[in-house]
Amino acid sequence: MISRPSLRTLAVLLACLSLFATACGASSDATTENASEAAEVQETDAATDDPASEADTDGTDSSVEVSTDARGVEVTDDLEVKPEISLPGGEPPTELVVVDIVEGDGEVVPEGATVTTDYVGVSWTNDGEEFDSSWDRGEPATFPLSGVIQGWTEGIPGMKVGGRRLLIIPPDQAYGDAAPSPAIAANDTLVFVIDLVEVVPPPEPITPTTDARGVEVEGDLDSKPEISLPGGEPPTELVVVDIVEGDGEVVPVDAAVTTHYVGVSWTNDGEEFDSSWDRGEPATFPLSGVIQGWTEGIPGMKVGGRRLLIIPPDQAYGAAAPSPAIAANDTLVFVIDMVEIAG
Repeated sequence: MISRPSLRTLAVLLACLSLFATACGASSDATTENASEAAEVQETDAATDDPASEADTDGTDSSVEVSTDARGVEVTDDLEVKPEISLPGGEPPTELVVVDIVEGDGEVVPEGATVTTDYVGVSWTNDGEEFDSSWDRGEPATFPLSGVIQGWTEGIPGMKVGGRRLLIIPPDQAYGDAAPSPAIAANDTLVFVIDLVEVVPPPEPITPTTDARGVEVEGDLDSKPEISLPGGEPPTELVVVDIVEGDGEVVPVDAAVTTHYVGVSWTNDGEEFDSSWDRGEPATFPLSGVIQGWTEGIPGMKVGGRRLLIIPPDQAYGAAAPSPAIAANDTLVFVIDMVEIAG
């Protein structure tokens, strides 16, 4: 990232694996050689010729291609119990490998969804040593796909509820040269077996209003905007207003974006608490990694546009006061210029 807004105390689940919590099922012993389908993620804009295109007909976008090559990894397929994983040894694959051990017959996961899963993760470098398991915690994990490691973000869409999927994730789509726990080595390839319990599709983008609730925004798009607040009580719901609509690409719900922005406090009479303009460069971050008002208020915005967000406390920091310029239960006002969609 170039930089992140200082409003990031509602942190991203940057694949803190211990935060996963989900549940699925399991059923009988079988290796991945008997799996119904396997998949390998390809970095293409669409998959139209592969078996994953079935997911597209269900209203999802999936870049997963199905194959049957599990690279020697063996997985039990009894959905009622914690899966067992056996690694073949030798060098791991260098690309993301996705295999459906059990295909599932429920709803298909779209990109940007929130999923509930049971899972087990083991280290290739450490000879299959387990580093995380929702099964051992006794409950499944729920999280947005935009808020986990890249291998999950790319490898889960197209999966069906009731299915069990194998992911073999190379370091550049996991933790790279970081070693977040003793059981995960630097530049480790991670192997997950995931049972999909439930999927919640991403919300539809909010339709902007023309009622700025008395907030005035002045300034050109190539300069820092000036924000004037009307005083009085703030609105109690999220307000989204396009000051300038923009004419570029539309921001999807699971995007990473590059923006210039200014943030001011309603409680503190418009006192500024953050500005990318003052740092001299825009900020890049995933929409899953900021406060809820940004996560919900930015999708649907167009590149080249300027948007006003008035964010109530329950979609910002609530009773917390993360800086002297932000009061407890403060309503935050942002003006955001969309520079580009970064991912």
